[in-house]
Amino acid sequence: MAGAVAALVLGPLLAGCGPSGGTTGAAGAAGAAAPPPADRARGQLQELVDGTTSALTPAVRFADDAFRSVPHENANRDNDGTAQLTLRRYVLTKVGEANRPRLLEQVKAYWTGRGWTLTENSAYAAGARTADGTGVTVTIGVPGNVTVAATARVKDPGATEPFGPAPSPLPTAPGGGPDTVPRFEDPAWS
Repeated sequence: MAGAVAALVLGPLLAGCGPSGGTTGAAGAAGAAAPPPADRARGQLQELVDGTTSALTPAVRFADDAFRSVPHENANRDNDGTAQLTLRRYVLTKVGEANRPRLLEQVKAYWTGRGWTLTENSAYAAGARTADGTGVTVTIGVPGNVTVAATARVKDPGATEPFGPAPSPLPTAPGGGPDTVPRFEDPAWS
């Protein structure tokens, strides 16, 4: 029942976005439905990453990247007026190898509890698609870095960072780039 209620509440908020660049449903298949504006999808993607990391017990520390937009091209390599909008959240709490399956099980339980379809399920990644096709993934990299990413197809906002830089700067690596390798210990996760 709770999953049905969540689907009713989130369904209208998430309508119109597809993880691989297409909308879903009859209108999407016919090409009649236009992708939502980036500002509407922004809240949807934020809810997906917030909900996914909130499902982790105990809580983890993390840092968010800026929303990133990449224009989509048609077969002629012309911009088709749409873009893929992505929000990435980097878990900065160290997750030991023995605890990684538990982390993925927690997020999959959260997603399926909302009625979302699992799209990826491996020892290092899990993915889900909402009823309207918006996607969210959790991946675990080689050093144990965990990334939550939510994506939606939107009307091209015309900027790589349409909402400005990350809310707080990502940690910086010695080479000057972002450092998303986890460094915070937690007895329950590390």
